[in-house]
Amino acid sequence: MVEIRPGCARDLCFVAANLRDEDIREIFASAVLESATQAAMLSWLSSGPEWCWTAWLDDQPQAAFGLSSVGALQPHILSAWAWGTPRFKRCIPAMTRFIKAEWPQMVLSVGVTRVEARSLRDHDLAHKWLSGLGARKECELPEFGVNRETFELWAFLKRDFDNVLLDENAGRS
Repeated sequence: MVEIRPGCARDLCFVAANLRDEDIREIFASAVLESATQAAMLSWLSSGPEWCWTAWLDDQPQAAFGLSSVGALQPHILSAWAWGTPRFKRCIPAMTRFIKAEWPQMVLSVGVTRVEARSLRDHDLAHKWLSGLGARKECELPEFGVNRETFELWAFLKRDFDNVLLDENAGRS
């Protein structure tokens, strides 16, 4: 059984030390980094403890995911991120349930109107998962990557989260 826990530096570093090849490619295409551990620490620091989680399977963290600020001038926009070990796929159903149950209220309660995710154009698993979570592909970002890789921009909008909450409230009536 997969358990979702708050993320901490130790757990993110464990996941980063055991990343899937496709996540290594995407992380190092996203930013100039010295190591996957540096990416883990930057993710953890930019998310803060309330916006970072890990998925545990067989008493070990297998995935890390969260929401990060895109900058002080845009507090209404968050950036979603996720990466994991080769056992990441086994964590997706639990992560999906958690995200769908927790994120709408969390992001709306702090005034967020947009959550963005960027992914390498050929990262098919990421795109299937983002679509299943309710995100929409908005565009391609040519030469977005460190080595001119093309990324895709996916987004969840406030109205998407509003609709989730409306559906939940209708089900409780």
